[in-house]
Amino acid sequence: MNEKKYIIYLDILGFEALPEELAKKTGFNVDDIRQKYLSDPLEKKIKEMERKGILRPEDKMEGSDNCVLMVDDIHTAFELVEKFTTIKIPHKDHKFIPLEVALGTETIDEDIEVTPINRKEIINFLKEDIINPYRSYYKKENDSKTIKETFVLFTPAFFDELDLLNKKYCEQISYNSKAFFVADLEKIRQKARIFDFLKKIGYEGSNKLYGRVSEVYVPPSEYEDIARTLKEKRIVFITGTQEYGKTYTAVKLMWEYYNSGYEPGWIKGGEREEGTLVRRKLEDIKTELKPRHIIYFEDPFGKTEYKRREGLERGIGTTIDAVRQVEDVYVIITSREEVFKEFEREKISAKELEEFEEKLNIKKASYDYERRKQILLNWAEAESCKWLGNNELKELVLKAIEDEKALPTPLSIKDFASASFDIEEKSGLEEKIKEKSKETAKAFAKEIKNMTKDKILFLSFPFISEYFGVDLSRKTYWEMVRELKLEGAWQFDRVLNWFKDDKIDISGNRIGFSHPSYSEALPYLLAEDGYPTPINEKIFSKLLIKLAEKDGVALAVVWAVADNFDKLPEDMRNKLLFKLAEKDGAALAVVWAVADNFDKLPEDMRNKLLFKLAENDKAALSFAWEIAANFDKLPGDVRDKLLFKLAEKDGAARGVAGVVAANFDKLPEKVRKLLFKLAENDEAASDVARAVAANFDKLPMDVRNKLLIKLAEKGMAAGAVVRAVANNFDKLPDNVRDLLDKLQKPLQHVIEDLSNSHNHAKEEALELISNALPKLDPDFALKILNELSESEYEPVRTKAEKMLDRLKEP
Repeated sequence: MNEKKYIIYLDILGFEALPEELAKKTGFNVDDIRQKYLSDPLEKKIKEMERKGILRPEDKMEGSDNCVLMVDDIHTAFELVEKFTTIKIPHKDHKFIPLEVALGTETIDEDIEVTPINRKEIINFLKEDIINPYRSYYKKENDSKTIKETFVLFTPAFFDELDLLNKKYCEQISYNSKAFFVADLEKIRQKARIFDFLKKIGYEGSNKLYGRVSEVYVPPSEYEDIARTLKEKRIVFITGTQEYGKTYTAVKLMWEYYNSGYEPGWIKGGEREEGTLVRRKLEDIKTELKPRHIIYFEDPFGKTEYKRREGLERGIGTTIDAVRQVEDVYVIITSREEVFKEFEREKISAKELEEFEEKLNIKKASYDYERRKQILLNWAEAESCKWLGNNELKELVLKAIEDEKALPTPLSIKDFASASFDIEEKSGLEEKIKEKSKETAKAFAKEIKNMTKDKILFLSFPFISEYFGVDLSRKTYWEMVRELKLEGAWQFDRVLNWFKDDKIDISGNRIGFSHPSYSEALPYLLAEDGYPTPINEKIFSKLLIKLAEKDGVALAVVWAVADNFDKLPEDMRNKLLFKLAEKDGAALAVVWAVADNFDKLPEDMRNKLLFKLAENDKAALSFAWEIAANFDKLPGDVRDKLLFKLAEKDGAARGVAGVVAANFDKLPEKVRKLLFKLAENDEAASDVARAVAANFDKLPMDVRNKLLIKLAEKGMAAGAVVRAVANNFDKLPDNVRDLLDKLQKPLQHVIEDLSNSHNHAKEEALELISNALPKLDPDFALKILNELSESEYEPVRTKAEKMLDRLKEP
């Protein structure tokens, strides 16, 4: 069976010259130094790696002063390089044994023994194709000087195994037809330390998330305060919004302490067994505390909701004191903000935790746009995202996250980078941003579901509208507490105080969310698998009904209904719409809500609601336009009755005339006659004239001609009539054209107004003059044309000059 192996070639650099240099300094025999200072320490390190199980005896292939090692995975290869390149020389003027190192890959048949010939071939390849060409290259680039410090080279095949972040620390060299890569030794050592660190915190192997903490982590604005509290107090509680980097910050702190010689330990939290374990270990913290250790307790008070443990509630002060009693030990504790607040409320210990707490908060923008942008770029590079190399797509993504609702948390950004690594289309990236942003909204919704009913009721106010005043909200809150019979409900101001440091903002005496991402959680609170949730049925919808009864807030309720139309229980939604249709301030919005969700309403209920809305004078015009927009969806008899009802309202005349004119051929005769009925109404006449002009070619010739003649008798319609006649002059019979003789003053007034307006209106004035010239007073036409011929707008000036020239022709 063929398996990929990672090959490490090791050779002591300056094996001949270095011992001679040391002999001069020490007075020791050259051969003894070569053996005791170089060969023996290297052999001793190999044996140590074998004892620890990192190497197997059969993985080693030795030459005279070199050896080749074979390992199964890339992180072991990095770990061995770090171990071998940090073997100390026992002399004060020298630090580590200098080595030349080459790393490659080889496919080995596990069923066939690697023979000495095979071994020799591997060694020769790494030496002749990688090591020696680099030596020659180095001499050429450095005035024939020889290499004296450790260097590490990669074959192209090994380089291809690296991710983008590690590749950027390599320099590609082509020399004498040989290609290889020079690696950054310190980065390799750091990589090896990361692998060891991961092993110590329980993530042995190449963990993409925590293994990249040194490269992708972007500190929040509070990071210095967190680090200072940990250093000075030796214990820190990192609390805050979920997905907001609490765990990653804890890992970063452990990594920094690990690099300073501390032993890290991570006691993981969770919902069941892990959650119980971390609470028990925190309660019995003395058994975990040892000098030169840093211990991380993850979510000991509960992962998503508070889990009571009397020992912790009573003994948290003792826990803090225990940390201070052990020299040189550090403790990190993380908790979601809601869970930690519950713990603080329930704790019996007199110890105040505020001085030990540091918050990562979406309200305070621990991660502003620049930090979120850097997180995105770091993770995109770590995940080798293809879109990162396309400037247009890169700018698209960076522009998208300027919206605070798009990828609002570090975790959502990381998840997006992981999920979009192979996407190279704009639409695919936009869709993935929406998807990962929704996942954050779902997580917020899950957090809210775990809250008590009084807190959910309170948050329902800003979910409905962020413009409700505090006084209105307070009064309605208590009405709902009594109506819903919420036993043990907190006072309104107590709940407000609970949320004001994180989720809620009070601005201008109005209650709103501190971050727009919270409001995005509402759809996931209201429905699950297409069905209304208990929160929706028992709290949210009932609050909407209560608010619909109050003056001044009905409009906000309509928008809430419209935005969540298909998520509300149908009976409650219908009840709300009928109630709101009766209110002048909300009826117009109800019309729009019905129009936007026309097909989602049951037909009988929709028709009843439409007739209800048709009675409201203030909503009449918009209602008429919505009939036009949904003309073919309405049953004919319902539509016709609604048009007759609306035709009785002066405010709806324009809309009704437009609907009838635009759909004249689809309507029965009795409805068509509405145009003539409206034309007799002085207030509606101009609306009918405009409808005729807008639908000139849709109306039968005899109908439009009769209407224009009739409308010409209405002074308020004169302007619309002359425009309709002039714009369609060549299509009309003489008796209709002659209307312009009768309406000369209105015609001149329209042309004059247009000529004194913006450039496009001036062009329309010229068009009217051109069409109606046979009926226009010549002196008036010359006056307007002379004025327009001096226009600064070239198209108007040129056309006016040409028309003047034609008028002057004999």
